[in-house]
Amino acid sequence: MYKYLICILLFYNCSFCQSNWKSVKYNYQVEIPKGFKIKQATGPNVDFKVGNDSGNSIIIVVKKIPIEYKNQTIFQVLGDLDHFANDWIEGSKEIFNTPKLIKYGKTKISNNDAFWLDYTTDNNMYYYKNYSIKKGDLIFAITFFSKKKDWNYYSAIWFRFKEQIKL
Repeated sequence: MYKYLICILLFYNCSFCQSNWKSVKYNYQVEIPKGFKIKQATGPNVDFKVGNDSGNSIIIVVKKIPIEYKNQTIFQVLGDLDHFANDWIEGSKEIFNTPKLIKYGKTKISNNDAFWLDYTTDNNMYYYKNYSIKKGDLIFAITFFSKKKDWNYYSAIWFRFKEQIKL
């Protein structure tokens, strides 16, 4: 009887397991969502990338900023948030087809101030949520990606990821 109960408990615990990943270079830790796998981090400053079989992904880019910004907040570094958000979307036209700013605001991640920005691309087909966090002389940019039709499902996964990150 006890063996049966222990097997059920082990199966239950493992079926909902998340795995953790720690950046050796930048000393932060994230929880990899169930069903996501580590992907090759390609591109300048990409430190972390995971994806699933449906094409949804999470990417973390880390950039070192000039030392004179070290004691400033993320909001001081970005400047006027209205202008920053609109300039960001305007600049993204070089990379994305039909980017559209949805909303943006302020929050906290791992007790650090953060700026978030939601946008769509490719005629509303894809939805992105991007967070910018400053810690010391580093800017962390966390981007969540999914097809817009799947956004409501994945937004809960993105929220858990954001809440579990340890910078």
